[in-house]
Amino acid sequence: MKVAILIPTLGRTGALGPLLQNLRQVTEFRYRVYFVVDHEDLETRHTLETMQGFDFVTVVSDGTFPEKSNAGYRASTEELVAPLADDVVFHPGWLEAVLPHFEAGWQVVGTYDRTPATEEGWHATMPIVRRSYIEDPGAVWGEPGKIFHEGFHHSFVETELWQLALHRDIAIFERESVIEHRHPEWGTREADATDAKGNGQNWEADEALFIRRKEQWSAVPA
Repeated sequence: MKVAILIPTLGRTGALGPLLQNLRQVTEFRYRVYFVVDHEDLETRHTLETMQGFDFVTVVSDGTFPEKSNAGYRASTEELVAPLADDVVFHPGWLEAVLPHFEAGWQVVGTYDRTPATEEGWHATMPIVRRSYIEDPGAVWGEPGKIFHEGFHHSFVETELWQLALHRDIAIFERESVIEHRHPEWGTREADATDAKGNGQNWEADEALFIRRKEQWSAVPA
């Protein structure tokens, strides 16, 4: 199986090369990275244009994090889809650990990023999804062909994807698949200007939308 790795990115040009190098070092299976960058983010676009020696696709698309993730998905063709971010670190064996679950018929496999949320099991920050699930019935409740609901600004999109898949009994969590999300909230990296933009994208509104949507889909039998 091939995997599409979707990376919406904004203003983190210094992170892109190390991310690709890290991925190459620990991943033996076939994959393709899709960077999704804003039209006006000329520095990132130039960095990607001049980056040599890596296999990736640049998708130019504006919008929120979920909108850019969906744009990356539409540009991809691989059987498995990993909607991630530009501040992740791949640990050895992350992909080898999830493939047997897909071969056994699971549609969504949750990876482990060593945060309290994943320790408690109610959240998988970096779920990997089978393309057929995204298309029919859709990884987003009521919206086939999307990974994330575009009504969200930034937060709760992975939470909805994961909890909906658990409700449908089509998801399994794999603790041996480690994709570490290095984030200021967990003290694993320093905050930057991109974080400041994301933190202003209305956590309360996203949480309220998640609660409303969950009330609807959780009432439907799995």
